[in-house]
Amino acid sequence: MRARRRFAECTLLGGLTLGVLGCAAPRSVNRIAYFPPPPSAPRAVRIAVFNGLGDLVTPHASFLERVRGGSIRPQVGTPAGIAYADGHLYVCDTAQNVVHDWNLGTGDARRIGDSGDVTLTKPVDVAVGSDGTVYVADSERGAVYAFDSSGRTVARFRQSRDGNYRPVSVAVHGDHLYVADIAAHVVDVFSTTEAKHITSIGKIGSEPGTFYFPMGVAHAADGKLAVADMMNARVQIFDASHAPVAAFGQPGNRYGDLGQPKHLDVGPDGVVFIADPEFGRIHLFDDRGRLLMLLGESDDPSAGAPMPMGVAVAHSLPPNVANRVPAGFNADYFVFTTDTVARRRISLFAIGKPN
Repeated sequence: MRARRRFAECTLLGGLTLGVLGCAAPRSVNRIAYFPPPPSAPRAVRIAVFNGLGDLVTPHASFLERVRGGSIRPQVGTPAGIAYADGHLYVCDTAQNVVHDWNLGTGDARRIGDSGDVTLTKPVDVAVGSDGTVYVADSERGAVYAFDSSGRTVARFRQSRDGNYRPVSVAVHGDHLYVADIAAHVVDVFSTTEAKHITSIGKIGSEPGTFYFPMGVAHAADGKLAVADMMNARVQIFDASHAPVAAFGQPGNRYGDLGQPKHLDVGPDGVVFIADPEFGRIHLFDDRGRLLMLLGESDDPSAGAPMPMGVAVAHSLPPNVANRVPAGFNADYFVFTTDTVARRRISLFAIGKPN
């Protein structure tokens, strides 16, 4: 454990929080893959793998662009954190240092953070408030920035501490913003209305309620907070008063063990989706901490997840995307995941059951 901590402190704070970056050329792969694979009854179907908006929907081009014979081809370089809200897919791109905002219903695209009063330098995670405000964690700038619908910066969130502030994950619940600070081993809570720090959850350690490199934060529908406690190889659950109420996962190589859990999200049914680059899998746990299944375990190599990073649950999708679900499968909701190596792809899964 001591060697593991020494290695983590020498590398993770030195810039490896995003994992190893790949160099292969982008490519779209849209072959269907089922999880678990046949002959078991599937509970998830990978329905698309893409790097650009045009791989998933028809990008919208202006009249002038059409007259000139050109077209827009929004592409992701290295995807990291990801979020979905109201038909929009938001993807942090640590190669182009922007957040892509893709409207999957209309095909419109914009870039957040490459113009205006704030230029992003290492956007690693993104969350969207109920009012449409986009919150971006920039680990290199050491702050979380809030952008309005026009891309204008409206707030900056940062907690003053000795040493570096390293926000690596963000989540919004009501009027509270939750930020995982990997340098201080805490989750900070801010008021979104006043952009002020309210409290901090945890401290460095391995006991319940403490963290060793918290890497992901997400909220369940019932208001509970899930935190990926990366170097403790576990996920902790906190109630509305920020008291720890449950934990699952531990170091090891058996089913139910975790390697290095990073970003995570929670489905409407309470299922927790955890990106684990050490195992190259997305773990699915139920709300009682029981392992349900793995995504990326198929014998089909193109269905793997070599270095998963971002996870985003979508309760529904525009019809032009949802109709990719194959006949015979009933989708209850959808999950987007990102990979930072191989073909730097974004995968889209339908979660449900056979008809």
